[in-house]
Amino acid sequence: MVENHAVSSHGEDHGHGSIVSYIVGFILSVVLTLASFCIVLLKTGLSNGVIIIGLGVLAVIQIFVQVTFFLHVSAAPEQRSEVVSFLFSVFVALVICFGTLFVMHNVGHLMMSR
Repeated sequence: MVENHAVSSHGEDHGHGSIVSYIVGFILSVVLTLASFCIVLLKTGLSNGVIIIGLGVLAVIQIFVQVTFFLHVSAAPEQRSEVVSFLFSVFVALVICFGTLFVMHNVGHLMMSR
């Protein structure tokens, strides 16, 4: 009754992770999250700019850990469609975020000028 998630109904191996890869991904995620909290809470003489850059770097590393260990997206040629759909999703999210910021900035600017 237990299914092997690494093999699809067509018998193809899609590279789903093992228990070890999930554990490694979980540990890396927890370590990166704790590092982010430590940077913010301890502030040992760091300027706000350095803290923001450090959090940004940790966030990008966290994204790569999540995508690699949990979404199983890699640069393998057989995963081209998954990579393209993932990149399109990232593009749409960025357009929505920056579009929202652009509109809100313009609304704020136009409301202040009156």
